[in-house]
Amino acid sequence: MKISFKVLAVGALMLAATGCDDFLDINTNPNALTAATPDAILAQALAATAANYNGGINNGNNYNTYSSFATGYWGKSGGVSGFGEERTYNYSNSYNATLFTATYDNLNDYNIIQRQAGTYPNHAAIARIMKAYNFLLLVDQWGDIPYSQALQGAAETTPAYDKAADIYADLLVQLTGAIADINTAAANNTALTVGAAEDIVFAGNMTKWKQFANSLKLRILMRESQTPDASASVKTQLAALQTATDGFITADVDVQPNYAQSTGQQNPFYNRYGATAAGTASGDRAFIIPTNYIINQYKDNSDPRLSQLYGQGTKLIGGVATPGYYGTDLGEANPPAVTGNNIGSRFLLNGGLLKGPTAPTVIMLLSEQLFLKAEAETRGLFTGGEAAAKQDYLDGIKASFMQFYRPANSNLRTATGVNNGTIATATTATPGVTQYNTYITANATNPKVNYDLATVNGALGKQEIIIYQKYLAENTVASTEAWDDFRRTGLPKFPVSLEAATPGRLPKRLIYPLSEISTNAANVPAGVDQYTKIFWDVVD
Repeated sequence: MKISFKVLAVGALMLAATGCDDFLDINTNPNALTAATPDAILAQALAATAANYNGGINNGNNYNTYSSFATGYWGKSGGVSGFGEERTYNYSNSYNATLFTATYDNLNDYNIIQRQAGTYPNHAAIARIMKAYNFLLLVDQWGDIPYSQALQGAAETTPAYDKAADIYADLLVQLTGAIADINTAAANNTALTVGAAEDIVFAGNMTKWKQFANSLKLRILMRESQTPDASASVKTQLAALQTATDGFITADVDVQPNYAQSTGQQNPFYNRYGATAAGTASGDRAFIIPTNYIINQYKDNSDPRLSQLYGQGTKLIGGVATPGYYGTDLGEANPPAVTGNNIGSRFLLNGGLLKGPTAPTVIMLLSEQLFLKAEAETRGLFTGGEAAAKQDYLDGIKASFMQFYRPANSNLRTATGVNNGTIATATTATPGVTQYNTYITANATNPKVNYDLATVNGALGKQEIIIYQKYLAENTVASTEAWDDFRRTGLPKFPVSLEAATPGRLPKRLIYPLSEISTNAANVPAGVDQYTKIFWDVVD
């Protein structure tokens, strides 16, 4: 695995603070390693993580685009060719290969920061947390990966592969260590300055970083919670985590490097699937339409989020062009186009997904964390029982409405990193809350919405409706987590078109890139294909 060290020229590194052009550009400059300081690297590293997660650097691959196809949110429109691997689910060793290397490049940034912990302890703690975040993304899509010998540059160009379960265990150690590092830095009065411009997530509020670390630990522990080998250890760690001193996130975790409606500075997802800085339709805007499955989930439950996420298309019915929400079946060979008589729905410009060119990029949803808590409570992994589970479940739905209805320029982070828009402070004046109330009232007798109607072990059990509502909340914004949940739980049971190459059989992972096979063949695990399960995939 030959990964270059990647940093920006100093003049561009301070983009988040200065608003310089091209702040998402990434240049290879290995000679600048000793000169670049953590305060000059952090903003760029965080912006790159956001782009890799949702949007892609220079419209490259990203985790949510891949997962949106895999987990039944997206299909291709009839107005474009290609997307063969997305439609047939036959993955090659070139599919998302650049995402593998881009993530390791980003990890190198954080590694550079962490090396300078002596003089930048809180920058290093943030880097330690973000390394855990990125390594988790890699493990959940590829399984065993280079870990203990990775990020050593020329000192180790053919690193060994660590077992995915072992990496999981160490990520928990690293997150616990990062929290301790933050506490030590505060005690020694060497904390990152509150309001620090280079922290484009929490503006130097280290309590918020500790809450994020705890929420990542919850994600990790729940991901592996159904594996027999981990069950006892997971229960012990979850019990301790529930009473963690700093708690969990209280709002969506956003990356906001001062996105602007200028070339090279727009929100990466909006830039790719919405509009250019000049206001014309982006190149990929006409390529993607939602699946009929996801449309019908909102439609069948009288869910106001449907009209907030998608614009209407048209369909010839009895010779009459009839407006409505029209999608495609996952894997369908001849889906609706975006021109002509049969027009599929598209992401609504300035709606819940394409909020605008200056909207922040979410890297963890509050709704995800609340649904994780609800699942842990209903399964007895957290205390509190069904009363606590129901409240977290309802708050998870409310958080989703608040996220999808939140305006583009509504920044949750204040100058001191304090989160606005929390569940505790939400009122009917908060965007999305009125629509949430309407949704809950309209579904009083619907077992897919009303928590009390789901039985503990029935066809619509507690875990099932929690995962179902979580799936609706993570649509496109956090598709990666929905794809992980589907492989972990088998839920929800979205349909796959019979036109797919392997009907009804969805892949379990991505395949190791050709670059790894070419340069590190002795260490790449043998006998792995797209149907080889990640260690936590034990349900089906």
